[in-house]
Amino acid sequence: MLSNCAQPSVVDAGPRTTIATIAGSNGAAGAFADGPAAEARFDLPEGLALDTANQHLFIADSVNHVIRRLELATGEVTTVAGTPSQSGFADSDADGGTRLHLPRNLVFAPGGRSLYFTDTGNSVIRRLDLETGRVSTKYGVARSPGTDDGRGLNARFGRSGLFGALPWGGGLVIDAQNDAGPRMYVADSANQTIRSIDLVTDDVTTIAGRPGVEGAADGPALSAAFNKPSGLGLSGRKLFITEANNLTIRRLDLDTKQVITVAGKAPENPKHFCENISPVLPPECGSTDSPDGLEARFRFPFGVEPDDRGGFFVVDSHNNLIRRFDPASSAVTTVAGTQLTVLHDLIHPSEDTGAGQEGTFSHPSHAVFLPPRTLYVSDRSANCIRRVELAD
Repeated sequence: MLSNCAQPSVVDAGPRTTIATIAGSNGAAGAFADGPAAEARFDLPEGLALDTANQHLFIADSVNHVIRRLELATGEVTTVAGTPSQSGFADSDADGGTRLHLPRNLVFAPGGRSLYFTDTGNSVIRRLDLETGRVSTKYGVARSPGTDDGRGLNARFGRSGLFGALPWGGGLVIDAQNDAGPRMYVADSANQTIRSIDLVTDDVTTIAGRPGVEGAADGPALSAAFNKPSGLGLSGRKLFITEANNLTIRRLDLDTKQVITVAGKAPENPKHFCENISPVLPPECGSTDSPDGLEARFRFPFGVEPDDRGGFFVVDSHNNLIRRFDPASSAVTTVAGTQLTVLHDLIHPSEDTGAGQEGTFSHPSHAVFLPPRTLYVSDRSANCIRRVELAD
């Protein structure tokens, strides 16, 4: 049963959709341990990346300040970057000695031999060479947040807060088919902008949003306003953006430089969003599916992952659901999870699917897809990794 929560109203995701815990202890307090899957421990795991051979799942274990690797065949969990439970900043030296601070998002570089990741507490983007294990800082300067565009280490990300840098949670996606060379897009959520990085020249450019301006304005990209842009997904020359605080999915046309809202509805007041820390929970919060995306509703939509049918899975974090967005029709459907109707934001033990028991999540944040039907999900507040087998 769900602890400290009302009984769920079940969303029928199909009789063959199942959710299972594959690494970590579901609902356990945050901790660190490598080893066999059942003995491994995580502390708010977030970003995920699956290698090209579909053998290893890489995990940004944010509050443990490390990157982990889960071998899918054996369930063995190992640490591949960072020093467990020790935050800081240090690139790799001859003895290793790497320090990370709240790594949150991962994406494979073209070729699949290295990972880029957002080291959000340090306000930088770093690269992990999977062959040597070495970590190097590629974009930004540690503990120097800002909005500056520029080349490589001259760029700035993130924002300063009362107690130092504010970690930004926004995602990464790489367009390896760009005619001018591969580009990485970054949701600089603390700055309310979308950034583009030329992976050949290392030039960082702001392509959408106004630095530091919260809002929900569509229109020309550099006049548009965002409120915590989070996940990113590419479909051709269209960049789809989930906005955790605006409760929407936006589309940025990379050719026309226009931004439009394609699903969900933003609250009128940007300070009123769907977390209990908001002074008002606006009526735009919800979990409604709809064939018309603008009639659909979300609650802190976060990670985005492409499927094999031209659509995207959206991790609707505070609804504890996995949704699917179809760019062709704008339809939004629920594919996994159970939406909790009362006290949504309490951390609770999530459940594996069983006889008479619908599978549930606890604030999932990211997902990766292995065709034809498997999703791996970081169940953030449950401190574990889940596997979803989707219905046909």
